[in-house]
Amino acid sequence: MPLKRKKQKQNKIDVVKDFIEIAGVTLEKRFGLYPTCKDVVKHFVEKGIIEPKRLRNFMIIADFDKMLVTNKGSRTNTWMDLSIKYNISESQAQNIVYKDRKKSSASSNITY
Repeated sequence: MPLKRKKQKQNKIDVVKDFIEIAGVTLEKRFGLYPTCKDVVKHFVEKGIIEPKRLRNFMIIADFDKMLVTNKGSRTNTWMDLSIKYNISESQAQNIVYKDRKKSSASSNITY
């Protein structure tokens, strides 16, 4: 029987608002009054706020959507391409796409 992973706790909206405020001040100090989206993402990756695994999983999902079009809807070829590109098994790629995609909604991350 496989072990169940503990579901990550959602953040309360107050915590999210505080984070936005603190991050805004930090980003303004580093990049000036108008940091670009790329500046924000780079800063969060460098500071470890966006974990390497989460970044990789995000990219796997984005590449899956692109590759599915390139491979003319062939999921088999798409899983193989992803496993080669990211040096993971095809089943890992499938789990990431199917399970992590659900985690990218606000309702699964923030308690309102």
